[in-house]
Amino acid sequence: MEGKNEISWRAAEYDHVEKGLYWYLAVGGVSLLLLAFALWQKNFFFGIFIVIAGIMLIALGNRRPDVLDFKLTEKGFDDGRGSFYEYEQLDHFSVRNRLGRLDELMLKKKSAFNPFLRIPIDSKTAGEARIFLAQKLTEVEYEPTILDALVDLFGL
Repeated sequence: MEGKNEISWRAAEYDHVEKGLYWYLAVGGVSLLLLAFALWQKNFFFGIFIVIAGIMLIALGNRRPDVLDFKLTEKGFDDGRGSFYEYEQLDHFSVRNRLGRLDELMLKKKSAFNPFLRIPIDSKTAGEARIFLAQKLTEVEYEPTILDALVDLFGL
C-alpha cells in the first residue's frame, strides 16, 4: 500500500435482483390491502400515498442499475455521480462481507439525514480499501439491521 494514493473500481450502483411474477403480485396485493384500509378509515391522503408508493415500487423494481466509477483518493471519496465526500465529512467506515454477492463498503457521514453511503466493492479491492481508509478514518464493525435483512430477503 506504500505509495498508492488512489483506489478506483467499477461496480453497479446496487445489486439488481430479477423480480418474478410473485413479487409483483405481492406488491400489488399489499398495496390493495393498504388502500382498502385507508378508504375504510376515510384517510384519502394515505390512500393516495399508497397508490403512488405502489406504482413507484413497481417502476423502480424494474430499473437496472447504472455502472459507476468509484474512487478513494488522498482527499476523499468520489461516488461516480458527481458527489465528492472529503474525509472531514465522514465519521467512520466498515466493510460488510456478503456471501455470494459483492461486499459493501459503508461510509458513515457526519449527517443525521441519510448518514450511510453503501458502495458495492469486490473482496480484493475491499481489502485494499480497508488498509487505505484505516489511515484516514476509524474502522467500526458493522452490525446488520433488521432493514438490511428485509432488503436482502425481498431483493429491494
